[in-house]
Amino acid sequence: MNINDLSTQLLYTTVPIFGIKSDGSQVSGTGFIFSIFDKDDTSKSIPLLITNYHVMEDVINGFIEFSLAENNMPIKGKSIRINFDGDVLKNKLGSLDLIAIPLADALNNLNKNNINVFYRTISKEMIPTTSQVEELSALEQITFIGYPSGLYDNYNKTSLIRQGITATPIWNDFKGEPIFLIDAGVFPGSSGSPVFIYNQGSYPTKDGISIGSRLLFVGIISETILRQGTTYLDLGRVINSRAMYNELENIMRPYI
Repeated sequence: MNINDLSTQLLYTTVPIFGIKSDGSQVSGTGFIFSIFDKDDTSKSIPLLITNYHVMEDVINGFIEFSLAENNMPIKGKSIRINFDGDVLKNKLGSLDLIAIPLADALNNLNKNNINVFYRTISKEMIPTTSQVEELSALEQITFIGYPSGLYDNYNKTSLIRQGITATPIWNDFKGEPIFLIDAGVFPGSSGSPVFIYNQGSYPTKDGISIGSRLLFVGIISETILRQGTTYLDLGRVINSRAMYNELENIMRPYI
């Protein structure tokens, strides 16, 4: 495994979420690790689990799963579950279908017990600026990471990588909401998946082709779109990452 490869690291930005709701029904979804770094000391950060609010709503207990680590490498096939209950449903991000769950206490408890977990984090620096968004093409290839229908490689403990294209421009607010649509195989369980523009080797710009790689965190899948409530259209709604961060900053301002 080449852990220094960027696409390999993206696998470890997400964790599967499984829960039981108050009515006894079971749910699954995707969460990703987002860290807010101290502006004066980047060695300090606040790790958060971000997912859709609807995934967690009415959940009374459940768990997420991290890969175990040794020598700063994931141990293939080894993981640990972190349990949670309904008390985590506190930090809804404004009117967005998103929730932020603090992870510091859980990760610190694992560390105190000499249990090392492997994960990679998304941060503000990966969110495109306004000028970067305006320079994007209407048609961009996108990559998203997650657990569609609760599926993942439970032997190697890794998520699934999927790709598609933008169905509406990222720089437009679809129907006046801070979202855009993607043309991709989005299924239940993909809710909460981070969406990236990830180009290797080269990518188009307004001035032609730029040589190099590009990684931008552009949004979070919130739902799949169905025709008449039954037929999958291979379209998904994606909440804009900038809108997510603006709401996150509002609730985290006392801590940063």
